[in-house]
Amino acid sequence: MAFMFVLACIFLLPLVFHQHATLTTALLFGARMCAIGTFTVAAIYAPEVYPTAIRATGAGVANAVGRIGGMVCPLVAVGLVAGCHLKEAIILFEVLIVISVVCVLLFPFETSGRELSDSLAASDPKQVVVG
Repeated sequence: MAFMFVLACIFLLPLVFHQHATLTTALLFGARMCAIGTFTVAAIYAPEVYPTAIRATGAGVANAVGRIGGMVCPLVAVGLVAGCHLKEAIILFEVLIVISVVCVLLFPFETSGRELSDSLAASDPKQVVVG
């Protein structure tokens, strides 16, 4: 996911400066492909980081937040571009992508061989509530 976010940044960065229409279209399609790829990877990865007891809820919330972002993003972009603030729109998206990369780097990379809790209760037996 971090790699796809970085690629999206690379595709968007040249758009801060005026480009030929063909190059602008190619850069936007590249950024869009990276964004869609990142969303796909997130949809696959999200269920893996949640315990079984809340896996569906966690994946659903992650999907919903992604969909809401997908709806808000064009509104922000069109609003800023229509107001002749193209550079500000690109910089805003670049900043959000960099923040997303930092968040992605905080995710657990590999869970193979690690002890994972299969419930919401802590792994300490003293803290497990039996009800």
